[in-house]
Amino acid sequence: MRIDTTVRDVMHREFLGVSESDPLADAAALLVEEETDCLVVLRGGEAVGRLAARDALAAVLEGDVDDATVGSVMRPPLPTVAPDDGLRAVEERLVAEGVDRVVVAADGEAVGVVTARDSLAAGATREEDTADEPAIDADARNGTRLETTRSGTADAARGSDRARTASSTDAAGSPTQGVCEVCGTLAPELADANGQAICPNCREV
Repeated sequence: MRIDTTVRDVMHREFLGVSESDPLADAAALLVEEETDCLVVLRGGEAVGRLAARDALAAVLEGDVDDATVGSVMRPPLPTVAPDDGLRAVEERLVAEGVDRVVVAADGEAVGVVTARDSLAAGATREEDTADEPAIDADARNGTRLETTRSGTADAARGSDRARTASSTDAAGSPTQGVCEVCGTLAPELADANGQAICPNCREV
């Protein structure tokens, strides 16, 4: 069982970044070309903001992109974590800040990105590793070794890929947290609506 998974183990060392002075039209094109919804805005190596696809689209709809730069529409920077932080720190920042990714920073420079899906996938792997560990009770002293049952895990394996990716469960099999399939943020609880796992904010829309 591996319990020492760190941010360094799961982060993407290659990520999409732009500078504040880059033309907004070029950044919008990059968002479309790379099929992503967020770019990290860098000043040198430091993450100083983020450009969300919705902000770029809003500027395009307003017809204000000819002379606009990334810096004119960017939002505050994403939360940061350190490479040696545990994945629990990532999950806490994602939920607390209501974002779908965090920037990994070392010595003041951005060195990677971890998304909510990365965090959930790594968490699911740790849970499976834990389930694989044999449970030993008093009978073990007499040479009898009892293996844990994995009915809950087996049931989950028979579910859809969407459900396994979008949410995680506790020991009782109850939903705990997951990625909203509408807005993409990591939410403390999800509900099924029209076949999608969505967060409370999207349910209210």
